[in-house]
Amino acid sequence: MDLPRIDAGLLDQWCSHHLGSRITAERFRSGRLSAVIGAVLADGREVVIKVREPAARLEGCFAVQSLLHASGYPAPEPILAPTPLGRWTASVEALVEGGDELPSSGRDPRPFASALEALVRTARPLAAGVDLEPKPSWNRWDHDEPGVWTTAEDVERPFHSVVGPDWLERTGRAARERIACRQAPKVIGHGDWFRENFRWRGEELHVAYDWDSAIVETEAVIVGIVATYVAPSVEESAAFLAAYQEVAGRRFERDELEVSWAAVLWLRGWKAKRQVVTGEPIRSLSEDEAIRLSALAGL
Repeated sequence: MDLPRIDAGLLDQWCSHHLGSRITAERFRSGRLSAVIGAVLADGREVVIKVREPAARLEGCFAVQSLLHASGYPAPEPILAPTPLGRWTASVEALVEGGDELPSSGRDPRPFASALEALVRTARPLAAGVDLEPKPSWNRWDHDEPGVWTTAEDVERPFHSVVGPDWLERTGRAARERIACRQAPKVIGHGDWFRENFRWRGEELHVAYDWDSAIVETEAVIVGIVATYVAPSVEESAAFLAAYQEVAGRRFERDELEVSWAAVLWLRGWKAKRQVVTGEPIRSLSEDEAIRLSALAGL
């Protein structure tokens, strides 16, 4: 996958045409799966332009972000829906800065659980009608690729072409089967609850970025995905799952809780498989942790 390389002159012309104002300064360029450009426009607006491969799901992602912002959830204000930019697609949102990497309580699970519950509740009206497929590779447990694991967008070598380790392949296969066993209504969540995508002020979420990672899934799977990011150890994940249920005001049924643990197992396993494919040491999941998580998932 090629990261978009956008000529400054072309981008200036594009902004003049679609935003009615040219760029006077670039604040930053960053990004991993897309080019993210912070810019100051001649009319004084400060914006973020996100450029990536065209994909049908981006329209749905923009709709989710628009609903969340309009409803008061701290998503940046959407300015321009996905629009062609040469061979790429670009969208624009308001630049939101400030905030801290962690809440003032550090790694305490409750602020994260509260932010997730508010997202699920606020976006629920869109869940039945928005198209967010295909999910990002690390969320796509229900894929139809060969083998157990989906190939990452930024890794050329197919994951199924790399053999083993056997315990990791068994783990991923079992996690997929466990998740598939439970049918439940779908909700909207954020599939990449990576620390850099969120900023906090005190205990409150200040801003959530990267709405290209919006997904439609069961609540149990979404909670498990978020637990993997904000609560990496088994004990921390258990605390996060308990905090989410408390904030949501309901207890998960045993089957639902097991699916959350299966989602934790899947995502940690996917990260571990990526490390195998790219020749890195396995850090995201040990065989002992896989055994513990399998038991919690009812496997």
